[in-house]
Amino acid sequence: MIRSELKKKAQSYLHGYYGNWSLLAIIPIVAIFIYFFCVMILFQSPNSTADQSNNYQSWQDNYSGKSNRFTNDYQNGYDDGYFDGYDDGYDEGLYQDDFYNEEDFRGKNLDSISQKSVISPLKNTNRMVTYAQPTTVKTRFKSFFAFLFGIFLMFVTILYRGMIQWAAVDNLEGNNFSLKTVFAMFIKENGKRTVSANILVTLYTFLWSLLFVIPGIIKQLSYGMTNYLLRKDAELTPKEAMQLSQALMQGYRLEYIIFSYSFVLWQFATFFSFGLASVYVIPYYSVSEALFFDQIIEEKHHLFTQEKEAGFADF
Repeated sequence: MIRSELKKKAQSYLHGYYGNWSLLAIIPIVAIFIYFFCVMILFQSPNSTADQSNNYQSWQDNYSGKSNRFTNDYQNGYDDGYFDGYDDGYDEGLYQDDFYNEEDFRGKNLDSISQKSVISPLKNTNRMVTYAQPTTVKTRFKSFFAFLFGIFLMFVTILYRGMIQWAAVDNLEGNNFSLKTVFAMFIKENGKRTVSANILVTLYTFLWSLLFVIPGIIKQLSYGMTNYLLRKDAELTPKEAMQLSQALMQGYRLEYIIFSYSFVLWQFATFFSFGLASVYVIPYYSVSEALFFDQIIEEKHHLFTQEKEAGFADF
């Protein structure tokens, strides 16, 4: 079946069921707002305050003050001692020297003979350094909490995708469904199967992604029908659903990628509308995807011969 035909068929199935999808489709919008709200609270930048304990001005002021006091005291003491010693020596030599001739010194300024040593004082260069010292413990705690919250949000997103696929099957089968009924069936009644299967899919996909990413993408595509198969057959175990999904997706992985990316414009619409367009996009994509999986099963019905012989008529 051509993709355009699948989409038209999906729209026909959605008529009269948008009310059933309303709460299911609003969940991503609420989750996005909660996530950004928590991030803003955790990583809100506090106002920068001066840390007086780390103010460089204190020791510079002390040093400059001491330098000025030392320079002034030294200069005054030097001048007093120099001139006192000079006067004493001059007087003593003047009156004891037999060769003293007053004419030799007449007209000369004795002050000009002395060379006063002037020591230029150090410049007082004050530099105020004001900075905010972050608390390392609080920062690490916030980062660790944000990491745990991100892991929790990723896990909830994975389970949410499974619930959406189950709701799409209910929509195609004409069942009356809602957020409450889908949650009860997916988590309360089949939680052991669904949670285990999604954890295994996530774990295997992550491990395969360590091999240059591409193997992880291939595995993610191969496990794409796992939740769908768990809904179609209540007797399948998580590993059996994963193995069956790989067998069904063999030869359809590339087509599944093309099918998924044919909704890229709708994804952009969801992003730029801050998630509001998801009220329409999520049901539209999910029902189209379920029809895509139905088409694969029709083309690979031979894989279910043994199940039909065993009495499972789900397919």
